[in-house]
Amino acid sequence: MRKKIKKNKKSIIAVCLLIVALFLVFKPKYNQANPAQASANILEVNVVAVKKQKIQLTQELPGRVEALRISEVRPQVDGIIRKVKFIEGSFVKEGQQLYQINPTVYKIALQTADANLKALKAKKERYQNLVELDAVSKQEYDDAVASYESAKATAELARNNLDYTKVMAPISGYIGKNNITEGRLVTKNQADVLTTITQLDPIYIDMAQPTREMLKLGNQKEIKVTVLTDDPTYKNSGTLKFSEVFADESTDSVRLRAIFSNKDGKLIPGMFVTGKLHLKPIEAVIVPQKATTRTPDGNLLVFVVKEGIAKARSIKAEQTYNDNWVVIEGLEDGEFVILEGYQKIADGAKVNPVEVVVPSIEEKK
Repeated sequence: MRKKIKKNKKSIIAVCLLIVALFLVFKPKYNQANPAQASANILEVNVVAVKKQKIQLTQELPGRVEALRISEVRPQVDGIIRKVKFIEGSFVKEGQQLYQINPTVYKIALQTADANLKALKAKKERYQNLVELDAVSKQEYDDAVASYESAKATAELARNNLDYTKVMAPISGYIGKNNITEGRLVTKNQADVLTTITQLDPIYIDMAQPTREMLKLGNQKEIKVTVLTDDPTYKNSGTLKFSEVFADESTDSVRLRAIFSNKDGKLIPGMFVTGKLHLKPIEAVIVPQKATTRTPDGNLLVFVVKEGIAKARSIKAEQTYNDNWVVIEGLEDGEFVILEGYQKIADGAKVNPVEVVVPSIEEKK
C-alpha cells in the first residue's frame, strides 16, 4: 500500500514538472506581441490645429423698446371743447391743431385788455410831457407808467389764453386715443389727458447688462447694436447711446440705451427684444465646441495630442463665437486637439491622429 502511494506521488510530481516545462517553452509565443496587431489596436482620431484668430465678440442682452418722446396733451385754459381736429392713430406734426376750445370768453377778455392798454398808454405819454413841464408830479407819472406796464402784461396774458383755446401738438408723432368729445368741459392743467402723442423715429432700446460684463465694453465710444426679433427681415442697426453709472442693486445690472432709426415702424414701444452689442475685435485662440467636454465639476476639458499621445487638459473659456469657445487659458496657438473620438480614449492613450482642416473665421466670411 505504501509503495502504491509513493508511486502515485512520483507520477503527480512528474506531471507537474511536465506542465511547467511546457509553459516555459510556449510562454514567449503567448507574450510576444504582433507588431501589426499592436498597431491596429491604436485608435485613429480626428484632430484640429487650434489657431489664434481675429474675432469680433458680441453680447446678447434682453431689451425693451422705449419711445424717444411721449407727450401727454392737456388743456391750459378752461372751456368747452367745440371740435376735435385729428384722426386717432394718425401722424401729427408739431404745432398742428388738435382741439378747439370755445374762444368767446377769451376774445372778450383780450379786447377789454387791449382797450385798457391803449388808454393807459395814452395816459403815460401825456404824463410824460406834463412831468417835463412840472404840470404833474413825478409820483403821478410813475404811477401812470406802472399802470401801463401792468395793463401790457394783462393784455399779453389774455392773448396767450386766447391762443391756448387752440390745443396744439407739442411734438411730432403718432397720436393715440381721443379721451374727450365735443361739448365736454375741460379745465386748465387737468389730471386727465386729452390724448397722447408718441415719437417713434428714432426710437430707444433699453437693455440690462450684468455688471460683470461691463468691463468687456472697455473704452469703446462707438458700439454697433443690432436687434434680434421675430421678424427675420429686420436688418436695422443702431448705436449705443449711453450706459448708467449706477448698478441696480436688486438685479446687479446696469442699463444700456441704444438709439435706432425706425422709419419702417417695425419697433413699437413695449416690445421685448434681444439687443446684440458688437464689441471691438480681439485676437484669441478658439476651439470648436464639439472638441470639448465637461468634467463632473463643470470645467471644460479637451484632449491635446502630442507625439501620438493624447493628454486631457482643462481649459478656461467664458465666451463663445459661433460654434467655438474663445479660450483665455489652457491652449496655445498651433496645438492639436481631438475633434472626434475622444470619448473612446483615456488620458495618456496612444492615438493615430488624422488632421482635419477647419476653415478660419476670415475664410468663413
